[in-house]
Amino acid sequence: MTRGRRWAAALTAFLAVAAALLTPNGGGRPAPGAACEPWSTALTVRQSAVQKRLLGLRLLNYYPSTAPWTALWTAWDPGRLDTDFATIAALGANAMRLVVQPAAFGYPTPAADRLAQLRQAVQLAALHGLSVQLTLFDWWNGYRDTAGSDRWARAVLAPYRDDPRIAFVELKNEVDPADPATAAWLRHELPVVRTAAGGTPVTVSVTGPDPVARLRTLRTVLAADPPDFYDLHYYESPGAARATFEAAEAAVAPAALFIGETGAATGPPLSEAAQDLYLRTVEWAAGSAGLPDAAPWIFQDLTAADVPAGAEQGAAALSYGLLRTDGTAKPAAAAVRALFQGHGDDPAFDAFDGDFGQGSGASPADWSPHAVGGAEAAWDPADGHHAPGSVVLARTSAGSTFTVTPVLQPTAAGEPVRLTAWARGVRSTGQNRIAIVWHDRLSHYLGEDDSPVLAAGTTPWHPLAVDSTAPRCAAFATLALKSQHDTGQARFDDVAFTAAPRGADRHRVVAARSSAG
Repeated sequence: MTRGRRWAAALTAFLAVAAALLTPNGGGRPAPGAACEPWSTALTVRQSAVQKRLLGLRLLNYYPSTAPWTALWTAWDPGRLDTDFATIAALGANAMRLVVQPAAFGYPTPAADRLAQLRQAVQLAALHGLSVQLTLFDWWNGYRDTAGSDRWARAVLAPYRDDPRIAFVELKNEVDPADPATAAWLRHELPVVRTAAGGTPVTVSVTGPDPVARLRTLRTVLAADPPDFYDLHYYESPGAARATFEAAEAAVAPAALFIGETGAATGPPLSEAAQDLYLRTVEWAAGSAGLPDAAPWIFQDLTAADVPAGAEQGAAALSYGLLRTDGTAKPAAAAVRALFQGHGDDPAFDAFDGDFGQGSGASPADWSPHAVGGAEAAWDPADGHHAPGSVVLARTSAGSTFTVTPVLQPTAAGEPVRLTAWARGVRSTGQNRIAIVWHDRLSHYLGEDDSPVLAAGTTPWHPLAVDSTAPRCAAFATLALKSQHDTGQARFDDVAFTAAPRGADRHRVVAARSSAG
């Protein structure tokens, strides 16, 4: 995880979609510079040994809550690791990640006591049925010291050559392959680490607002001697995940692709329900694109007081955990457990809260309010269509919305979708409707289709519906409940979105995962 960047990326994606949704109907034409790539026409289950190995992984990123980054090693507590590893295994994971920093271990010669700690951590993981992703060279940028990096890497890896307890080795976390010094070092060090690891796969990870572009650069940089597979860390729009993963697969083919990090923080404006929906959406995208389960970042929220100097983490960036700092589970933990235990195809895994039966305070679960100009955008747990629970948009002179990105998305251009909802007005004077809004892979607004408007005045519950088809450049749809120029209020409930089912290819990928695991 790149220090200090995750929260900004999530907030930028959130605000970009919000701004687009307050625009009038755009007609569905691609925006200038739209990320327009062909839709995938078929999914394939890859058959190489590395690809099969990855399909069997259910990996969770890890630091102890009270000892993240270098503190894992400098405040060594094997009892805490043993307890945490048991909880990770209970979530259904069969692999976890250990990150090694030269600054903590000693460089260029690792200290014997640090190597002993790593050995104990790998042993503890194995006792709980967990293999280890071993990440090297974290918090390190001495790219001109190839002799020192060779010496350090060989010393760390020597005990683990061809060790079945090591799932794979990550040479370095989130590199910038466009940097000449980084690129030269990668070309030198990758063969050294691969030789030291033996038959254990070796990878390199990238991230960023357009990770596909970085993957393409990385593949070019390492064309003469590529890694065993490529690792993408994804924190951008959840709706764009499937299109991004398809583009990433095409960028590195025929090599395998693994989503080594993904997640969302649980701080304003994102709730714990939003984190749960984010992870389920990205995991659906990975499975739909034929990839292994994406690895959630991170096991547990991190305690601010225990973050070591140099981590540069804001408060929100510490709240990506599936568990809170007190050890209690967030909603996303149940979703990850269901996925890792083979229940990711259950309908509940793909659902969003369309009946507004859940929420906290004035906020409904899953949905994001965009209220401007003094408007009200609130959740009412008491009033509803068939059952208690609805959302309210009131005094919407400048236009306001509730939005959600559903888990299931179209998977081909021209695929038909339908959005339905029930709405009623209370002294309504404006335009209240629902909309399917299309975006490209970089979350650019492409256009939308809107339903007819709700009749003005005080009305009983009335059905609204809109049909649309996925445009050529679209990556995902966002659903919007919209109100404009209304001095009264509009209420919405019982929202449903019909998208493409997973289909035969998706189930074939899941079956392959099961057999590989």
